[in-house]
Amino acid sequence: MYSIDSLADINFELSSHCNSKCPQCPRYDMFGRVHKDLILSHLDLNIIKKLPVGKMRNLKKVSFCGNFGDPLMHPDLDEIIYFFGQQRISISTNASIRSNQWWCDLAKNKNVTVTFCIDGIGKEHEIYRRSTSYEKIIKNAEYFISEGGSAHWQFIVFRHNEHQVDQAKKLSEDMGFEKIHFMYSDRFDTENIWKVYDDGNYLYDLEKSSNQTTLRESLDVPVGKKYWQKMNEDKGPISCTWSKNKRLYIHSDGTVYPCCMLGSVQSGKKNIEKLLLKKLVVDYKQINLHHIELDQILTSDVFQKILPASFKGDPFSHPLCIEWCNKYTGKYQKKDLSIVNIQ
Repeated sequence: MYSIDSLADINFELSSHCNSKCPQCPRYDMFGRVHKDLILSHLDLNIIKKLPVGKMRNLKKVSFCGNFGDPLMHPDLDEIIYFFGQQRISISTNASIRSNQWWCDLAKNKNVTVTFCIDGIGKEHEIYRRSTSYEKIIKNAEYFISEGGSAHWQFIVFRHNEHQVDQAKKLSEDMGFEKIHFMYSDRFDTENIWKVYDDGNYLYDLEKSSNQTTLRESLDVPVGKKYWQKMNEDKGPISCTWSKNKRLYIHSDGTVYPCCMLGSVQSGKKNIEKLLLKKLVVDYKQINLHHIELDQILTSDVFQKILPASFKGDPFSHPLCIEWCNKYTGKYQKKDLSIVNIQ
């Protein structure tokens, strides 16, 4: 099921450090503090260089798009990009750091596409992408595009910026972005608002778009009732999206996961981490590149027997697999939740 020569895409969490304070990012707890047990690290460059890329005959793409950090925070990013010179590289970033010259130089790598995460025009962008500078992001994009860089724009639609969709479309065309993608946040599972805190201090409410449907609503669960119970009652068999697409996720501490959702156990969710250890692995060293080579990890019982068994359903399935990839109520199956329908 998993093998070195069949891998088509590896998603690297190059760094769990970030310059931004996005309220719904899993690196923070509900009060805006970085999770105490989140391992703050940059993925060891030597680990990347030891990867048997020569054996990965189907590896066409690598993605630098993390759960917890921004890839531009990695001090050896330039060397990593050079290492993957034969693959298409996709970088997703808030793009609020690095120099103008760095962005011009990055554009010379014709195998690189950068997705600029810009969630609004002007100050509206900074309501969600806290601690970033809209003006600097736009300047960085201008320098990158002017030197021939391949640029995409990702725009998360909230209540406070939904009126700017048409303006963003026009700006993306004027600036030379190849495409702009509008999406809803998948963090509004039950409520219409998300209370924003900074180090324990309440700041404001972040509101979902007026056209967005919460997961609770899509499952037809009454207010006050647990959507998780409904999700379990109506779930179908697990259809692992990542394994079908031959994708893999490598965390910045060197741990190898089958997908970024299971990789989210790093975010301080102790109950989910314990379930991962109970259901799938005995010791993280079994799946960590600091202790074992990637080809050995992929041929281990964890990836060849235990994980495939978990996709077959109860009693083996991990709760995150049910939440995201079960056939009837999984978030990946309910794609309509991310579709933007601006009136």
